[in-house]
Amino acid sequence: MHDSAAPSADADATPQPRRTPRTPGQGATVAGILTAAIVAAYVFASVAYVTPSSPVETAVREVLSPYFTQRWNVFAPNILKANRELEIQVQWREDGELVHSDWIALTDIEYAAVRGIPTPSRISKNSYNAMSAYMSRYVALTDDQRDRVRDTFIEAADGGDFRAIPNSELIDEIDELGDSRSSVIRFLRYDYMLMRYAQAIGEAYFDEDVERVRWRVVRDKPNDFLHRFDDERQTEVTTTTFGWRMPWSEVDPAVAEIYDDVIERYAGR
Repeated sequence: MHDSAAPSADADATPQPRRTPRTPGQGATVAGILTAAIVAAYVFASVAYVTPSSPVETAVREVLSPYFTQRWNVFAPNILKANRELEIQVQWREDGELVHSDWIALTDIEYAAVRGIPTPSRISKNSYNAMSAYMSRYVALTDDQRDRVRDTFIEAADGGDFRAIPNSELIDEIDELGDSRSSVIRFLRYDYMLMRYAQAIGEAYFDEDVERVRWRVVRDKPNDFLHRFDDERQTEVTTTTFGWRMPWSEVDPAVAEIYDDVIERYAGR
C-alpha cells in the first residue's frame, strides 16, 4: 500500500539558483565596445607614428617598438653581413729551389659545385665552415697573440735548413702573450687542421709535393640595401693573412684521391 506521507524523490533534490536571463543585445554591446576600443587604440598609435616628433610620439614608440618593430633579419635571423672566402698559397721545390703558387680561392671552388642547385649539400661549405670556426678561435686571443699567429710557424734549423716550430715551444711562446692557455691550444688545434687541409688541396691542385702552406681570409661587405646600386663602395675588402706553416706528415693516399676528384670536377684541372 502506498504511503502518502513518504517523501518524494524531488524533495531531496538540491534547489537550483534562479538565473537572470541575458538580454539578446548584451553580448553584442560588449563586443562592440571592445572592438571600438581596439580600433581607437590602433588609430591613436598610427597617428602618433606619422606625426612630427613630439613627446606623445616618443612615448608611443618606446612602448610599442619591442613588440611591433620589424627589421629585415626577422626573415633570416642569422643573415650574413659580409661575404667571406678562404684562400691558400703553397710552396714546393723545383730543381731544389722553393717556388710558390698564386692564391687559390677554395671557397669559390666549393661553391662552383652547387651553383644553380636550390638544396645544395652541406659538404660544399667545408672551407667556409672551417674558416668560421678558425676565426672564432682567432678572435678569442689577445691582440699580441693575434699578431704572433699571423706570423710564420717555421724556424731555422741546423745546417741552414728550416723546420716547423715544435708544438710545445709554440704553445709556450703564444701563451706568454696572453692569459688563457686553453684558448691558445684550441686555436692551434684548428690551425693544424687547416694546415693539413691546405696541404691536401694544394697537392691535388698543382700535383706537387707541397712543403709549405699559408692562407688568408678575404672579407667583402656589400653596400647597404639603400646603396645597393651605387658604384662607390661603402667599405673596402679586408684581408687577414696567416704566415707560412710547414706540414710534417704526408697526405693519406685515400684523402688525396678524394681531393684529386674534387679539383678535377670543379676547378677544371
